[in-house]
Amino acid sequence: MTGRQAQLRQLADQAVRDIVELEAQVAAGEITEAGARPLRHRYETTAGRALQAVDALGPEGDAAAETRPRPRGWTLAYVMAGVVALMAAVVLLPTSVLQRPAGGFVTGNEAVQGVAPPLDPSAAVTDEQLEQVVDANPEVVGMRLALADRYAGQGEYDRAVRHYLEALRREPRNVEGLAGLSWLLLQVGQPQEALTAANEALSIDPAHIRALWSKANIQLHGVDDPTGARATLQELARRDLTPEDRTQVDQLSTVAEQRAGGSG
Repeated sequence: MTGRQAQLRQLADQAVRDIVELEAQVAAGEITEAGARPLRHRYETTAGRALQAVDALGPEGDAAAETRPRPRGWTLAYVMAGVVALMAAVVLLPTSVLQRPAGGFVTGNEAVQGVAPPLDPSAAVTDEQLEQVVDANPEVVGMRLALADRYAGQGEYDRAVRHYLEALRREPRNVEGLAGLSWLLLQVGQPQEALTAANEALSIDPAHIRALWSKANIQLHGVDDPTGARATLQELARRDLTPEDRTQVDQLSTVAEQRAGGSG
């Protein structure tokens, strides 16, 4: 990384830290949402522009030979780190939220497993051992995402988000990473940001099972859109699912149908 690239990354990092601090102030009642809104926009813009400038530089710090559209996934994930302020949120969220079971929703403690569940937290390999493997092989994004999924399944959202964001920095269009991040954001009570991540994943792969499952849950349990959830589940039902997964989809479809009927 060149000096100019390092400066730009530091600028983006500082903007994200500013957003995290801002969100903590809002949560503590030190500043109103109306007062925070223009500051948040400015910090997000600063982070986004700095990252775009990094991408515009070649490997040696020169301007890239040809202009290319910036992959949106990493910008989304990077700025989302500040917008959601997950590090601060994990401290501020009620204990009842942080102790939800793997697959549980923010709207209830029922454990509904995702289509692509995380690694078994009781597996013989420890988290520390996996961390060592990931550190030794940073280019293996799949291993990093497996570790992120494992942390998310254990409710260790601060650790999980760190690996999701790093994976998306390395592979901005990684659908598994975006889908996993969307599920995590739902767990910590950030449904709009979760929906953004799920939609980003589906814009890359409209048939991605995990992203569809995540989006349906976000629509139903996060943003109170049972009609949208029903449509997403209908799309998911057309995929090649295991019998267990299809049972879960059918069960959630029944809930969506009931909720949609009740809201009509």
